[in-house]
Amino acid sequence: MVSAVIGFLLGVSLGSFAKATADRVIAGKSLRGRSYCWSCKRRLKWYDLFPVLSYISLRGRCRFCHKRIPPQLFISEIAMGVLVALVFWTALLPYPDFLLLPYWEMGLIGFEVLFKVFIVCVMFIVFWTDLQGGLIFDRVMYPALEAAAIFWVVLSALRSASLYYQLQGSLIGRFLLPPHTDYLYQHLKSIWMLPVESLLAGVLAALFFIILILVTRGRGMGWGDVKYVLFLGLALGFPNIIVGLILSFVFGSVASLVLIVMKRRHFGQTIPFGPFLSMGAYVALLYGQQIMDWYLKAF
Repeated sequence: MVSAVIGFLLGVSLGSFAKATADRVIAGKSLRGRSYCWSCKRRLKWYDLFPVLSYISLRGRCRFCHKRIPPQLFISEIAMGVLVALVFWTALLPYPDFLLLPYWEMGLIGFEVLFKVFIVCVMFIVFWTDLQGGLIFDRVMYPALEAAAIFWVVLSALRSASLYYQLQGSLIGRFLLPPHTDYLYQHLKSIWMLPVESLLAGVLAALFFIILILVTRGRGMGWGDVKYVLFLGLALGFPNIIVGLILSFVFGSVASLVLIVMKRRHFGQTIPFGPFLSMGAYVALLYGQQIMDWYLKAF
C-alpha cells in the first residue's frame, strides 16, 4: 500500500509533465522553459504547479487571466497517478521486505521500476499526441528509443553485478565462480541476451506494421505507429509485445464498434491507433506474462 501511495504521488507529477510535453509537441513548441498559461502567456508561479492541488485551489482557472484551464490536465494528473501507482504496486508486491534487502538488490529492483515508469510516461505522451493531434511525433520516439536502449544496457549491467554479488556472498556461490565452473558465464550470457531479444521483438513488430501499411496503402496505419511499436517491442520484450499488440487490436475494434453504434464514426473511417497501442502495452507491461501463461494453459 505504501508503494502504491508513493507511486501515485510520483505519477501525478509525471502526469502534469507528460500532458504539458504532449501539448508542446502538438503545437510545435520547445520542450524547454517554464510552464505558462496558454491563454495569457504569463509564466506560472511555483505554487501554481502543484499537481491536482493547484487545479483544485484555482478552481480550474488561470490565476492571472481567469481563463478556464483545460480539464484534460487534471484528468491526466489523476490518471497518471493511478497508472504509476499500479506499476509500483505490482512491481514491489513480491518484495514485502523491500527495505530490508541488500542495497544492491534494492537498487536493481528500483531501477527496474524506474524503467517501467519511463515506459508508461512515453505511452502516456503518445496517447495524447495521437488522440489530440493525430500523429506520433519523431521528436518523442527517437529520444524514447535511445533512452530505452540505454536503460537496457544499464539494467543488464546491474543484473550482472547483482548475480556476481549473490554468488560472492555464499560458499556454494563462490564455488560456482570461475575458474571452477562456467555457471557465471552462462547466466551472464542469458542476461545480456534479453536486450537483444527485446530489440528483435521490436524489429519484428515494426516489420508487421510495415506490411500492414503496404497492404492497406497507408489507410490503416502510419509510420509513426511503426516507430512506436519498435519502441514498445524494445521496452516490453517477448512475449509481452505480442500480448500488447493483440490487446491493442481488441481495444481498437471495440472502440470502433462503439463509435459506429453511437454514430460518431462510420465504416471506412480511421481512428488514431496510438492510444490503443498504449492501452494494450500498459496491460502487457503489468500482466503480459500472466496473460500469456493463462492463454497457453487454456489452449
